This record gives sequence, C-alpha cells and structure tokens, in this order.
Amino acid sequence: MKKKIIKRAYWRKLDDQAKVFTLASNKKYSSIYRLSVLLKENIDKELLQKATELAISKYRAYKVKLKSGLFWYYFEENELLPVVSEEVDYPFKKINDKANNEYLFKVTYFHKKINLEVFHALTDGNGAILFLNEIVYRYLEMKYPNEIPEHKKEFRRMSEDTEDAYKKSYVKKRVKTKKIKKAYMLQGEELDKGEYGITHNIINLKELKEYARSIECSLSEYLVALIAYSIYETNYRIYNGKRPINISVPINLKKYIKTETISNFFSYMQVSIALKEKKVYTFDDVLILVKKEFEKKLILDKILSTITKDAGSTNNIFVRIVPLVLKKLAFRIGSMQVKRKFTTSFSNVGIVSVEDEYKPHVDGYFVILSPDWAEKIKCGIVSYENDIVVTFSTILKDNLVENKFKELLKERNISVRIEGNDLVDVSN
Repeated sequence: MKKKIIKRAYWRKLDDQAKVFTLASNKKYSSIYRLSVLLKENIDKELLQKATELAISKYRAYKVKLKSGLFWYYFEENELLPVVSEEVDYPFKKINDKANNEYLFKVTYFHKKINLEVFHALTDGNGAILFLNEIVYRYLEMKYPNEIPEHKKEFRRMSEDTEDAYKKSYVKKRVKTKKIKKAYMLQGEELDKGEYGITHNIINLKELKEYARSIECSLSEYLVALIAYSIYETNYRIYNGKRPINISVPINLKKYIKTETISNFFSYMQVSIALKEKKVYTFDDVLILVKKEFEKKLILDKILSTITKDAGSTNNIFVRIVPLVLKKLAFRIGSMQVKRKFTTSFSNVGIVSVEDEYKPHVDGYFVILSPDWAEKIKCGIVSYENDIVVTFSTILKDNLVENKFKELLKERNISVRIEGNDLVDVSN
C-alpha cells in the first residue's frame, strides 16, 4: 500500500524590521511604498500578467501571505497567482486583501508605466528593485522576442536567500546616542483622505554631482540640505516653527555587511537640524548642520548600535511571550511616539542598473513613499542613466516645499524638469 504524501506548507519567520512593520502598521501608517518603471510603449496587460507570474516563480520568497500566530505574524506560502490590474486610484491603498489574492505586493500599470507597491514587511527597496526588474525583463522578453538573446531569457541566479541578516549584525556594546526630541511637524490644509500629491523632479545627475562636489559635500548631504532648507524657508517660517527639523535617512546595510538576503536589511539615521529662534538661516548654514550630522552618525559602529537598540523591542524575552493582540496595541502606541520625532523621510534607493539588451525599452524609474499624519511630506530618490529623480509625495494641498526645492536647483543652474499628478501644479 502506497503511503499518502502530505505536502507541508512553506512558512518562515519575519525579520526584525518586518515584525515592527506588521505590528505598527494601521490605517494612519500603511508602511507601503511604490516603485515605478516607465517603458517606451504602452503596457500589454496580458503580457504583464504572465511576466509577473514568471517573476514570482523565481522570487518564491515573495510568494507568501501574512498569517497571524499566537505571538507573532509569519509568512506562509501563497498558492494563488498574483493579480495585475490597471491603475485607477491614488497609490498606497491597503494591499493585503482578497482582491489581491493576499499578496504583500501589488502590480498595476497605466499607459507606459508599471507600478510595484510593496508592504515594507516583505522587503526593502533593494529587494523590491530586483523583483521589479525581473518582471520588466520577463515582460520585454515576451514583448520583443527577436531582440533578446535566448541565453538572457533563462533564469538568473535563484533569489531564495531570506536570511535574517539583523541577527548576525547585533553588537553587545551600544554606542551612546543623544535622545531625539520631538520634531517640527509640517502644517497646512490637507487633501481629502486617500489623496496624495506627487511631484517628480527629474534632475541631470552629472550636473548635480558636480555641484555637490564643488561645495565639498556628498550627493546625499546636498539633497538632504536642500529638502531641509525648502521646509525651513516655507512651511517652518510660515507657521513659526520651534522644534528641530528631523529627517529620517534609511541606510542600505548591504553596502556595509555582506549578505545575499532579499528580505529587509536596512537601518536609518536621524538628521536633526536644530534651529535657534530669531535667527535667519541661509542655505549654507543648513548645509553645515547637515554635514555635521552625517559626520557624527554615518559611522558603522553607530549604525550597528541602532540595529541592536531597535532589535531590543522584538527580541526582549518579556516582549516575546506577550500575545500578538497585546503586542499590536503596544507597538502602535509606541509607533505614534516615534513618528513624532520626524519631520520627513528621505530614502535614496541608489542607482538602478538595467542589462544592455533591455535598455532601449526603458525610460526611467520613480520611488514614491507614503506620507502620513506625522510626516506629511516624504521624499523618494532613484538614479537611472543620466537622471536622478527626486519624488515628493504629500497630503498637503499647497506645494510650497516642492516649489522651493525646484527653485533652489534652478538658482544653481542645475537642469530639472517637473512632472506631477492631478493634485499638484507644476506650471511654475
């Protein structure tokens, strides 16, 4: 008599950052971000659906749904196919639902654009870019079968590594850091619930790098200073800001610590710009403050210490034995307090590389972060070929910060062109 073969469902634990995202997320804080790629021809929905299915067959670590246990959430294999749909609404809607077959990412398209929205518990921007490009490659291979060599159509290396890289990065000795005070929170009339103003600043990368070099700062330092000064010159001064402008700057830890994981592996530093009352600041003043913050905080020991500090919230023995329902309540309350310490977020996913055979069909990339009640404006950055795209997403009706940012670039003769959705005025 043959033994009955019982198939065991694949499951895995969440990494430490994923645990925080799942516990802290709510209607006011979605932890969703969007990556978009712009192609040179309108998207074929049927081919995009097939391409997504091929991509997920390789990136099986993302072929999961979120399940709740007694103490923690966990990932379980999703046996359904991902769903591709036309973009009909603003970004950042909840995506973990039946309409999306319970996937933690969503693929949509509009004209020439492909969007990948990701719940941050699944992966960071680095992992999401790899997955998006896999979808793009499969799509272009089917769309232009005579242009892509056969050997390119074979799977590249399997992307199955879901190591919790945080575990091997903890340090017992913590570096002391100053307690961050509550931040200035942007003020102003807000858009209707569920609406987001999106502004893409498409900047000449070479000119921007050369200008940053000429004033002896890094590209990230210069952009953070531009954003901080744009806030200071507009919203901060209009509403008589008193608290510091604090900017969250995520750090890709894969640049510092070797790992092949396609799960989350990032940290962050807090760039805190304390401004004295009754003093008028120039851009150069703000840049000096930003450079000092980078110099003090962009140090591996301090980055590792941040990992250790954050991990304490999920690895503490007393936290681990608390039932999930109580963890969620505690983490959401804690998250509300943490978010009050940031004015905005600045996330640079870096340079996107596309293999030569596919480049003729790719126009560019965008990264959009989801603003919320605390960080009413957020900023996503990505570079491709000759452009760096700085994208502001906001729930505020006015575009004063975005317009000031553009004005500062033009004053320095840096080439920039502006694109936006229907909720922003890009005519100035």
